[in-house]
Amino acid sequence: MLYGLGGFSGAGIYAGGLVMLAMFGPAIGALVCAYLYDKGHRARALGLAVESWKRLFLWLPYAWLMPCLLAALAIVLSLAAMGAAPADAAQKLASAVEATGQPMPMPAEMLLLVQIGVGVPIGILINTVILTFSEELGWRGWLQPRLAHMGFWKMNALIGLIWGVWHAPIILMGYNYPGLGWGGVLAMCAFCILITPYLALLRERGAGAWGAGAFHGSINAVVGASLLWMPSVEWPHMGLMGLEGFALLLAGWPCIWFYRRARPITGEPAQG
Repeated sequence: MLYGLGGFSGAGIYAGGLVMLAMFGPAIGALVCAYLYDKGHRARALGLAVESWKRLFLWLPYAWLMPCLLAALAIVLSLAAMGAAPADAAQKLASAVEATGQPMPMPAEMLLLVQIGVGVPIGILINTVILTFSEELGWRGWLQPRLAHMGFWKMNALIGLIWGVWHAPIILMGYNYPGLGWGGVLAMCAFCILITPYLALLRERGAGAWGAGAFHGSINAVVGASLLWMPSVEWPHMGLMGLEGFALLLAGWPCIWFYRRARPITGEPAQG
C-alpha cells in the first residue's frame, strides 16, 4: 500500500501510520501459529506469560539503558572516524521543527532538553508497548524458542537475517538507508544480525517478549535522537546504524558469550 501511494514522499502524513501497521505483521503470524500449534500454553509460547516478575524487572534496566549506551558510544565512534566535532543538536532540532512550518514553542536549547529529558523516555515507554505486541511477539516471542535447538548464535544469525530481509520493502523506499537501494537492505540485515543477540538474551533469561520489546522500543527511540549530534548522516557514518555502530555491536558479542558461559541455564530453558 505504501509503495502504491508513491513511497514515503507520496504517502505524506499517512506514511508513518502505514509503517506502524506493517509492524504488526510478525505479531499476526505469531498469533496464528500459536492458535494452531500451541493450544493450552499460547501465552507462554508467545513470550507473554511472566514466569518471574523479579527476573523481568531485573532485566528491564538492561533493556532500556543498554540501547542508550550503545547509541551514545556509536555517535562518539562515528565522529572520531569522520574527524568531526559534534553538531549543534539544539540548532538541528530547531531547524527540523521550522521545516514543518510550525513556530518554535520555546528556545532551541530548552526544546532539546525537553526532547531528551521528556520526549525520549516517553517514546521508549510507548515503543515498548507497541513493539512488544507487534514485531517482538513474532521474532523473540514465538520464533526464538522454535529455533533454539540450533544453538544461541546460529539461531540469532537466522532470526536476524529474517528480520533484516523483512525490512527490505521499506528500505528500498528509502527508510533508514536512503539512496543505498539493495546495499541498504544488506546494511539492514547486518544491523539486525548484529543486534539480535542483545534482544535474544532477554528472551532466554526469562524476560520474555516484554524484555525484548523494551530493548527494541528503546533502540527505536534513542537512535534517531542520537543523530542530532551528527554534523551529517550519510553512509557509512550513521551512528549505531552505520559501520562504527556495527563494529560496536560486534565488540559486545564476547560479553554476551562470557555471560552465558558464566551463567548457564540449567533444566528447561526459560524461553519455552
